Amino acid sequence: MSLEHYDLKEVVKDEISIDEFEPKTGEKENVAVFGFYVTEKAVGDDLANFLDKSSFDFRDVEVTPNPNPDNLYMVFVEVDRQPGIVDMIKEVAKDVVNIAGKMDWRGKPLLSDRPFDLDDPQLEGLVKTTPEEYITREEYDDMIKQEEDNNITDFVLDNTNASTVTLTDNIINIIDYKNNVKLEFVSFGDGKPTLEEAGLSDLAIDYDFDRHLIKTLESLRGDLNILPINRNIVMHNPATDQVLVVKPC
Repeated sequence: MSLEHYDLKEVVKDEISIDEFEPKTGEKENVAVFGFYVTEKAVGDDLANFLDKSSFDFRDVEVTPNPNPDNLYMVFVEVDRQPGIVDMIKEVAKDVVNIAGKMDWRGKPLLSDRPFDLDDPQLEGLVKTTPEEYITREEYDDMIKQEEDNNITDFVLDNTNASTVTLTDNIINIIDYKNNVKLEFVSFGDGKPTLEEAGLSDLAIDYDFDRHLIKTLESLRGDLNILPINRNIVMHNPATDQVLVVKPC
Protein backbone atom coordinates (compact mmCIF):
# COMPACT_ATOMS: atom_id res chain seq x y z
CA MET A 1 0.00 0.00 0.00
CA SER A 2 1.39 3.41 -0.96
CA LEU A 3 1.93 6.03 1.70
CA GLU A 4 -0.41 8.99 1.66
CA HIS A 5 0.43 12.60 2.42
CA TYR A 6 1.68 12.96 6.04
CA ASP A 7 1.09 9.27 6.89
CA LEU A 8 4.37 9.31 8.84
CA LYS A 9 3.79 12.62 10.61
CA GLU A 10 5.36 12.79 14.11
CA VAL A 11 6.95 9.33 13.85
CA VAL A 12 10.07 10.38 11.90
CA LYS A 13 12.64 12.40 13.83
CA ASP A 14 14.21 15.56 12.40
CA GLU A 15 17.85 14.47 12.85
CA ILE A 16 19.75 12.63 10.13
CA SER A 17 22.86 10.63 11.00
CA ILE A 18 25.68 11.05 8.46
CA ASP A 19 28.64 8.65 8.29
CA GLU A 20 28.29 7.57 11.93
CA PHE A 21 27.69 3.94 10.96
CA GLU A 22 29.62 1.43 8.85
CA PRO A 23 28.29 0.53 5.40
CA LYS A 24 27.48 -3.05 4.40
CA THR A 25 27.91 -2.70 0.63
CA GLY A 26 31.55 -1.53 0.57
CA GLU A 27 34.40 0.12 2.44
CA LYS A 28 33.61 3.26 4.45
CA GLU A 29 36.08 5.25 2.34
CA ASN A 30 33.97 4.52 -0.72
CA VAL A 31 30.44 4.32 0.70
CA ALA A 32 28.64 6.97 2.76
CA VAL A 33 25.80 6.08 5.12
CA PHE A 34 23.03 8.39 6.26
CA GLY A 35 20.16 7.36 8.46
CA PHE A 36 16.71 8.48 9.59
CA TYR A 37 15.38 7.84 13.10
CA VAL A 38 11.82 6.51 13.44
CA THR A 39 9.67 5.49 16.38
CA GLU A 40 8.61 2.00 15.28
CA LYS A 41 9.91 -0.86 13.13
CA ALA A 42 6.76 -0.68 10.97
CA VAL A 43 7.40 3.03 10.36
CA GLY A 44 10.95 2.18 9.33
CA ASP A 45 9.65 -0.42 6.87
CA ASP A 46 7.25 2.14 5.38
CA LEU A 47 9.98 4.76 5.06
CA ALA A 48 12.44 2.26 3.57
CA ASN A 49 9.84 1.20 1.01
CA PHE A 50 9.19 4.85 0.15
CA LEU A 51 12.92 5.50 -0.34
CA ASP A 52 13.40 2.32 -2.38
CA LYS A 53 10.79 3.56 -4.84
CA SER A 54 12.34 7.02 -5.16
CA SER A 55 14.39 8.18 -8.15
CA PHE A 56 17.65 8.38 -6.19
CA ASP A 57 20.55 6.05 -6.96
CA PHE A 58 20.99 4.33 -3.59
CA ARG A 59 23.26 1.35 -3.09
CA ASP A 60 21.06 0.00 -0.31
CA VAL A 61 18.22 0.91 2.07
CA GLU A 62 17.81 -1.07 5.27
CA VAL A 63 15.88 -0.89 8.56
CA THR A 64 17.51 -1.90 11.83
CA PRO A 65 15.84 -4.98 13.35
CA ASN A 66 16.12 -3.63 16.91
CA PRO A 67 15.79 -0.20 18.52
CA ASN A 68 18.76 1.81 19.78
CA PRO A 69 19.17 2.84 23.46
CA ASP A 70 16.72 5.72 22.83
CA ASN A 71 14.13 3.15 21.66
CA LEU A 72 14.31 4.43 18.06
CA TYR A 73 14.74 2.39 14.90
CA MET A 74 16.91 3.56 12.02
CA VAL A 75 16.52 3.51 8.28
CA PHE A 76 20.01 3.41 6.77
CA VAL A 77 20.72 4.60 3.25
CA GLU A 78 24.02 3.77 1.55
CA VAL A 79 25.35 5.82 -1.38
CA ASP A 80 28.60 6.13 -3.29
CA ARG A 81 30.94 8.60 -1.64
CA GLN A 82 31.13 11.37 -4.22
CA PRO A 83 30.66 15.16 -4.45
CA GLY A 84 27.11 16.31 -3.80
CA ILE A 85 26.28 13.98 -0.89
CA VAL A 86 24.88 16.78 1.28
CA ASP A 87 22.80 18.07 -1.64
CA MET A 88 21.44 14.54 -2.12
CA ILE A 89 20.53 14.29 1.57
CA LYS A 90 18.71 17.62 1.30
CA GLU A 91 16.73 16.38 -1.68
CA VAL A 92 15.88 13.07 0.01
CA ALA A 93 14.79 14.94 3.15
CA LYS A 94 12.62 17.19 0.98
CA ASP A 95 10.90 14.10 -0.40
CA VAL A 96 10.39 12.62 3.07
CA VAL A 97 8.55 15.80 4.08
CA ASN A 98 5.73 14.70 1.75
CA ILE A 99 4.96 11.77 4.03
CA ALA A 100 6.30 13.08 7.37
CA GLY A 101 5.15 16.70 7.33
CA LYS A 102 7.24 19.84 7.80
CA MET A 103 10.57 19.10 9.46
CA ASP A 104 13.43 21.28 10.70
CA TRP A 105 16.03 18.86 9.39
CA ARG A 106 19.45 18.66 11.02
CA GLY A 107 22.42 16.53 10.04
CA LYS A 108 24.73 14.94 12.62
CA PRO A 109 28.04 14.09 10.90
CA LEU A 110 30.67 11.67 12.13
CA LEU A 111 33.20 14.47 12.64
CA SER A 112 31.12 16.54 15.07
CA ASP A 113 29.53 16.11 18.48
CA ARG A 114 26.50 18.19 17.49
CA PRO A 115 24.05 18.35 14.58
CA PHE A 116 23.82 21.19 12.05
CA ASP A 117 20.99 22.59 9.97
CA LEU A 118 21.21 20.96 6.54
CA ASP A 119 21.85 24.40 5.00
CA ASP A 120 24.71 25.20 7.40
CA PRO A 121 27.99 25.57 5.41
CA GLN A 122 29.86 23.88 8.27
CA LEU A 123 28.06 20.64 7.49
CA GLU A 124 29.48 20.64 3.96
CA GLY A 125 33.00 20.84 5.37
CA LEU A 126 32.46 17.98 7.79
CA VAL A 127 30.99 15.48 5.32
CA LYS A 128 33.80 13.97 3.25
CA THR A 129 32.73 13.52 -0.36
CA THR A 130 35.60 11.54 -1.89
CA PRO A 131 37.48 8.40 -0.80
CA GLU A 132 40.70 10.43 -0.75
CA GLU A 133 39.24 12.96 1.72
CA TYR A 134 37.67 10.43 4.06
CA ILE A 135 39.10 10.26 7.58
CA THR A 136 37.97 8.47 10.72
CA ARG A 137 36.82 10.32 13.82
CA GLU A 138 40.07 9.35 15.57
CA GLU A 139 42.16 10.77 12.73
CA TYR A 140 40.06 13.95 12.71
CA ASP A 141 40.38 14.42 16.47
CA ASP A 142 44.16 13.94 16.23
CA MET A 143 44.33 16.52 13.43
CA ILE A 144 42.27 19.06 15.41
CA LYS A 145 44.39 18.44 18.51
CA GLN A 146 47.57 19.06 16.51
CA GLU A 147 46.14 22.28 15.07
CA GLU A 148 45.17 23.46 18.55
CA ASP A 149 48.63 22.62 19.90
CA ASN A 150 50.24 24.52 17.01
CA ASN A 151 48.03 27.56 17.70
CA ILE A 152 49.14 27.57 21.34
CA THR A 153 52.85 27.25 20.62
CA ASP A 154 52.61 29.87 17.85
CA PHE A 155 50.85 32.24 20.27
CA VAL A 156 53.79 32.02 22.67
CA LEU A 157 56.48 32.10 19.99
CA ASP A 158 54.97 35.07 18.15
CA ASN A 159 54.35 37.19 21.23
CA THR A 160 57.30 36.50 23.53
CA ASN A 161 61.10 36.50 23.38
CA ALA A 162 61.18 32.69 23.52
CA SER A 163 63.37 30.88 21.00
CA THR A 164 61.65 27.50 21.36
CA VAL A 165 58.18 26.50 22.54
CA THR A 166 56.88 22.94 22.71
CA LEU A 167 53.66 21.39 23.99
CA THR A 168 53.81 17.73 24.99
CA ASP A 169 51.41 15.83 27.26
CA ASN A 170 49.77 19.11 28.31
CA ILE A 171 53.09 20.65 29.39
CA ILE A 172 54.31 23.82 27.68
CA ASN A 173 58.09 24.19 27.61
CA ILE A 174 59.23 27.79 26.98
CA ILE A 175 62.93 28.35 26.29
CA ASP A 176 64.92 31.51 25.71
CA TYR A 177 68.65 32.20 25.85
CA LYS A 178 68.84 31.70 29.63
CA ASN A 179 65.51 30.26 30.86
CA ASN A 180 63.64 26.99 30.50
CA VAL A 181 60.13 27.27 31.96
CA LYS A 182 57.68 24.37 32.16
CA LEU A 183 54.00 25.16 32.67
CA GLU A 184 50.83 23.07 32.68
CA PHE A 185 48.33 24.06 30.00
CA VAL A 186 44.84 25.04 31.24
CA SER A 187 43.02 26.78 28.36
CA PHE A 188 43.54 29.02 25.34
CA GLY A 189 41.34 31.28 23.24
CA ASP A 190 39.49 34.59 23.21
CA GLY A 191 39.75 36.53 26.45
CA LYS A 192 36.42 36.52 28.27
CA PRO A 193 35.08 33.05 27.36
CA THR A 194 38.47 31.45 27.99
CA LEU A 195 38.75 33.04 31.43
CA GLU A 196 35.19 31.98 32.22
CA GLU A 197 35.98 28.43 31.12
CA ALA A 198 38.97 28.41 33.48
CA GLY A 199 36.88 29.88 36.32
CA LEU A 200 38.97 33.07 36.45
CA SER A 201 36.65 35.78 35.13
CA ASP A 202 35.84 37.44 38.48
CA LEU A 203 39.01 36.81 40.47
CA ALA A 204 41.62 39.33 41.56
CA ILE A 205 45.34 39.31 40.87
CA ASP A 206 47.24 36.95 43.18
CA TYR A 207 50.04 39.06 44.65
CA ASP A 208 51.40 36.15 46.71
CA PHE A 209 52.19 34.06 43.63
CA ASP A 210 55.66 32.55 43.01
CA ARG A 211 57.57 35.79 42.43
CA HIS A 212 60.59 34.09 40.86
CA LEU A 213 58.37 32.43 38.24
CA ILE A 214 56.52 35.66 37.50
CA LYS A 215 59.81 37.54 37.19
CA THR A 216 61.12 34.92 34.77
CA LEU A 217 57.98 35.12 32.64
CA GLU A 218 58.11 38.92 32.72
CA SER A 219 61.64 38.75 31.30
CA LEU A 220 60.49 36.91 28.20
CA ARG A 221 56.89 38.14 27.90
CA GLY A 222 57.37 40.30 24.80
CA ASP A 223 53.93 41.67 23.83
CA LEU A 224 52.03 39.77 26.51
CA ASN A 225 50.68 40.83 29.87
CA ILE A 226 51.48 38.31 32.62
CA LEU A 227 48.75 38.13 35.28
CA PRO A 228 48.82 35.70 38.22
CA ILE A 229 45.20 34.89 39.16
CA ASN A 230 44.13 32.30 41.72
CA ARG A 231 47.20 30.08 41.36
CA ASN A 232 47.02 30.32 37.57
CA ILE A 233 48.96 32.51 35.16
CA VAL A 234 47.10 34.39 32.45
CA MET A 235 49.21 35.36 29.45
CA HIS A 236 47.18 38.04 27.65
CA ASN A 237 47.76 39.65 24.27
CA PRO A 238 46.03 43.06 24.45
CA ALA A 239 46.20 43.48 20.67
CA THR A 240 44.08 40.40 19.92
CA ASP A 241 42.50 39.79 23.37
CA GLN A 242 43.64 36.17 23.21
CA VAL A 243 44.70 34.57 26.46
CA LEU A 244 46.67 31.51 27.41
CA VAL A 245 45.97 30.18 30.90
CA VAL A 246 48.66 28.03 32.48
CA LYS A 247 49.79 27.01 35.94
CA PRO A 248 53.05 25.84 37.50
CA CYS A 249 53.83 22.15 37.05
